[in-house]
Amino acid sequence: MNIPSLAKQAEIVELYDKELTSIYSADPLFLDECRNLVSIPETQPTKSNHPYYSNETYEIKSIDINDDSFYLVLKMILRYENNPSLILKPPLESYHGLDKLKINIATAFNGQIVGHALFVETSSQNIFELINIKSDLKTLMSGLTNKTPDGMLVLSTAGATIELENSIMSSYINSFSANKKLRYLCFSVCNDNFIKKLQSEKIEAFKIRKFCSGDKKLTIHSFLLSRSELMANKFLLKLAVISSNQLSSFIANNVR
Repeated sequence: MNIPSLAKQAEIVELYDKELTSIYSADPLFLDECRNLVSIPETQPTKSNHPYYSNETYEIKSIDINDDSFYLVLKMILRYENNPSLILKPPLESYHGLDKLKINIATAFNGQIVGHALFVETSSQNIFELINIKSDLKTLMSGLTNKTPDGMLVLSTAGATIELENSIMSSYINSFSANKKLRYLCFSVCNDNFIKKLQSEKIEAFKIRKFCSGDKKLTIHSFLLSRSELMANKFLLKLAVISSNQLSSFIANNVR
């Protein structure tokens, strides 16, 4: 007779210690919708933010401080983003706590990076300090060892195309949904295209901060979502449902 809203569904399944992802991952029609978000278009080329990339195949992997390319990719992200929260003076190797940072990258031909995400699992207290007290990455990283992580903070996320960006988002949102200890997801970014994307999906900014850096005026938008709020947003739920194996499969099937 009636299907409850996603928000109500999220509340109901929590009573049984379940997640909406476990229910919708078994729904073939819903998985088709998920596949459409990340599949490479077969015919019509999509607009790309990368000068040499359009719809070629790619793969996504996660790297950390133990990877030889970690510092190179981190420096690229820090230079690419004009986010004041990401300011780190070199040498990066001297900073403690960077081992907690995670970077997901999408690579296409010859290892060319065409998408990235920079995120960290941290405490909700650290997240609120970053949002409200304007702490930077160095302050954030130095406080990680003292508190139990219950949130994921995404500081940078981008992709050359919409589908690729969705794939990158799926890679960390699915990781968030799989870890029940994580109760909050926060995007703290100044990427205008990404901000518009979240707003188009009816996700409102929790905090907007303005900065002046020389002649430039910068604005950081912070979007804070509880676990139940994330599950109640259909777009984010679709990305959360896609496991890493499914993501690879969706892309590979589309290429075939």
